[in-house]
This record gives sequence, C-alpha cells and structure tokens, in this order.
Amino acid sequence: MPSDRQKLILKAIIEDYVITQEPVGSKTLTEKPYLDFSSATIRYDMQHLEEAGYLEKTHTSSGRAPSEKGYRFYVDNLLTRDENVKDIYDGINHIVSNKYLTKEEIMQSLLNYVSDKTGYYLSLLGSSACYARVKKMEIVPLNDKDCLLLIVTNSGVVRSQRISVPKDFKLEDLLKIMQMFDVAMYDQAIYEIRDVLSKEAMKPRIRQMVDFRDDILNFMIKGFASFLNNECYQSGLAKLFKQPEFQNYQVMQKIVKAIDENKLNNYMLERGHGLKVYIGSANQEIGLEDCTIITVPYFLDEDEYGTILLVGPKRLNYKKTIPVMEYLANSLSKIYK
Repeated sequence: MPSDRQKLILKAIIEDYVITQEPVGSKTLTEKPYLDFSSATIRYDMQHLEEAGYLEKTHTSSGRAPSEKGYRFYVDNLLTRDENVKDIYDGINHIVSNKYLTKEEIMQSLLNYVSDKTGYYLSLLGSSACYARVKKMEIVPLNDKDCLLLIVTNSGVVRSQRISVPKDFKLEDLLKIMQMFDVAMYDQAIYEIRDVLSKEAMKPRIRQMVDFRDDILNFMIKGFASFLNNECYQSGLAKLFKQPEFQNYQVMQKIVKAIDENKLNNYMLERGHGLKVYIGSANQEIGLEDCTIITVPYFLDEDEYGTILLVGPKRLNYKKTIPVMEYLANSLSKIYK
C-alpha cells in the first residue's frame, strides 16, 4: 500500500498524464504547490511506485506513466470529483428542460452533448422493462385485425404494443383468453411472462373453454417479448477515434466489432446500483483491453432501470467524466418521472 506521500504523487502523475499525454518527471512534480518535497524524495517515491506496479517507465522519457494498476487504485482510493463541470451540468439541464423536444430527442441530444464535452463514445440503453411487474393488462381493439396490448407496471409506467390478431382467429376469443390469463400474470415480472403463458396454456380449462392453438400462444409471447426490447441511443464514435490511443486501425476495428456485435450490452444489462468502472484487462473478454468502460444506471424505481455506458482510453479524465455521468443519470431519471 503506498504511503500518504506516494498517494499524492501518484494522483498528481495520473491527473497530469491525463491532460498532457506525456510521461511525468520529478521536475514537473516539484513545481506543484501541494508537493513540497525535494526532487530526490519524489524520485525515490516514483521508483517505489514503479516497483509496486502503479507506474510504468517509458523508453522515450525519464518520466513515468500510470499503469493499469495505478489507474485502478486512483479510481478506487484517490479520485476527487472535478468541481469545474458546472457548465456541463447547465447544458444538461437546458436540454432536459426543452419542452419542444420529445423524450427520444432529449435522450439523443444529451448523448451528443456529453460526447462533445468529453470526447468519448456514449451509449444509452433505455429503461429495461424486464424486471417490471404487471399490475394491469388490457387489449384494446383497433379494428378487426389489429389491437393494442397495454401493460401498466408497478411503477405506474404504461407500455403499449400494437399487435395483429392471427389469421382465422376472432378478436373476442383473444379477449376471452387474456381475461383468463389476467390473474396468473398479475404481479409477475415481464421476463417471467413467457413461462407463465406456457404453463397456463397447458391447463385443461384453457384448452376446453376456447379453441386455443399454439400459434395463439406464440402470438401472445411475441407481444410481451416486445416489451423486453430496450431503447438504444449512441453517440461519439468518431470523437473517440480522435484519441491518440485509438489511431491504430486494429484497435479501432476491435471497438467497432464490440459495438456491432452488441458486446457492450453485457455491461449495460448487469443489475446493481451505482457507477462501475472497468479498466483495461477487465474488458479483455470483448477485446477492449485498451479501453476504460464506465457504466451508471438511472432508475425509474427499484425494478425498472436504464444504463448509460461510456468508452474511452485508459487515460481517461476520470475526475471530470465520473461526476458528469452521475449527473446525467440523475437527469434521465427525472425525465421518466
């Protein structure tokens, strides 16, 4: 464990390196007013931090650069939120309060804005309904062939999906089936509906009361499955590729592949409260070991949530980016409420 003085030095090196992208030497550190130590003392501590794996020495300079271990220790133990981000907060507030924008336009505008301010790639997975519980369910006929499936969740959110009635099946029979399933589906999580429907469909009373065909079951399951599809927005891939770490074509290709194959969704669908930071090798499974990935949930209630994800270099401006992500998540929660 680094000493208190070594922690100060490590913090200074990381925050300087994030801005300059240049290895940091002892001379630079002695010029900082809060490091009132001799150059020899600082060099000694830098050597100790390097031997402990928190710093790396480059071949092109006598200075040191943070290692992955150093970044991890910094995020977990040394990070202080940048107070000079109020202007970004004001920009977020301005977008959220724009009454002429739809919810979807607000979401996309927020991502574009934050990406512009950070220079990183952002993705937003809209509110996940999979853990929401069904409190009320209705089918509203639109015409002879189409109807609207409405679900009210435990958070009071109303979700709707237009669906077409299967060929040669009467709408009144469909309404009768939904009424019979209503009790069974009450207070069930939406992700459990498929199993509930399948189990109920096997009961003799269902088969006897209506001409219950397998295509009707599949139709109903498909209707509910649509509620599990999340809204998704993204912004800033071109800005991310302007970062010096991502000028390499192979690194760029890995990032594009991870996005195209929806590998980032694994992070966004993880349950849990609070902001998470995945640095370097923590992302090796999806080929993004050169990146830092930050996720933060925004909540409608304890069961419904969405996720904001940011991808940047390991040399990410953590003290600026983390408070902005937290503020963005809080603002998104307010949009839904």
